[in-house]
Amino acid sequence: MKPQPLIFSASIGHGHNQAAMALQHELQKQGFQPKIIDTFYAISPVLHSCMLKSYLHLLKKKPLIWQNIYFRAEKVPLYLYLDRFAMLFIRQLHHIVKHSSCSFMISTHPFVTAFLARLKKQRKLNIPFYTVITDFVLHPAYIRPEIDAYFTMDPNVSEFAKRHNLKEDLFFTTGIPIKSHVSLNQSKYDSRKRLGICENRKVLLIAGGGMGLTNYTEAITSLNGLDEPIQLLCMIGHNRRIKKEIEVIESKHEINVIEFTDDFLLYLKASDAIFSKAGGLTMAESLACETPIIIYNPVPGHEEQNAEFLINVGAAKKANSTQDIPAILKHVLYENEFSMEMRNSARKWKQPNAANDVVERILSLLEE
Repeated sequence: MKPQPLIFSASIGHGHNQAAMALQHELQKQGFQPKIIDTFYAISPVLHSCMLKSYLHLLKKKPLIWQNIYFRAEKVPLYLYLDRFAMLFIRQLHHIVKHSSCSFMISTHPFVTAFLARLKKQRKLNIPFYTVITDFVLHPAYIRPEIDAYFTMDPNVSEFAKRHNLKEDLFFTTGIPIKSHVSLNQSKYDSRKRLGICENRKVLLIAGGGMGLTNYTEAITSLNGLDEPIQLLCMIGHNRRIKKEIEVIESKHEINVIEFTDDFLLYLKASDAIFSKAGGLTMAESLACETPIIIYNPVPGHEEQNAEFLINVGAAKKANSTQDIPAILKHVLYENEFSMEMRNSARKWKQPNAANDVVERILSLLEE
């Protein structure tokens, strides 16, 4: 078997898989046949279920505990406990890598990165290993000595590298990989025409990531504070249970419930704004589409940092409570100068070619 790259992801947060597929597509264009590994499921469906349920439980029921773990880990390396846990699964993970005749490895999930770093160390693997970070701000939990290069959206790599005694040339500010889509070059008018959306009505896209974690009921109810009816595109991802809840909400707005679709970017281009938590992939896609962002209830820790980044560069506004939502939306939807400033900021920071840039850089590093 000809050696081929492996892209390791995890179905814990849908964006990591989307980044993996974007990289897979770009590698295929270069003549490779990379395989995406849903890492924890490939090791053991029981392990996958345990990791997913534990993570979701923390986010939904104990978010402040996750926040405390995340920020405390910037000073105390709590994340290394994950490396110890990985020791239990080295044999299974090594079998996956060895069986595939792997030429190089890419990870798009920090939990997976910890497992692969431990594998590379324990089995003394001489396989190039790269990690793609799908949030906007670097964190020491992403760092392992076994990693050959880091690909990030964070522009402050020099400061981060100095703070953690790392070589700056290990870091590349490529952006977060998103899948290429013809809609990125389409106008709002053409996007709406393709989707059958009214040209003259204001359109708000409400997103909760691939798992549909946004509180749609709370968001939609708060929008009754708007003076005029608008069209709401509720992107629920794979969370079909929320569909029935949305359909019984009383609202003066036109509500469209849309399950997971490969045309998410088209819906973004057709929208006047996106209302969402601050998942890295969704935010990167919003920048690529130059769609103004209203952030509400981001996941503590990594999404809080994503939100802060986007607010600081002018591409997003944050609603701290449901009472803030109508006022912010009035500015974004009805004040052209206000929304144009946000679009201009998105245009400055967007990196729609990140997947290609990551692949080109990896291939260049392999030739050195």
